[in-house]
Amino acid sequence: MSVVLKRVYEDPSPDDGYRVLVDRLWPRGVRKDE
Repeated sequence: MSVVLKRVYEDPSPDDGYRVLVDRLWPRGVRKDE
């Protein structure tokens, strides 16, 4: 199993797999259902 770090503002790519947001605050301008 590999772990890849990405910025929340980057568009998802087909090879992302399962994405988890790890942060204290939800980023501005990003909806929680995306």
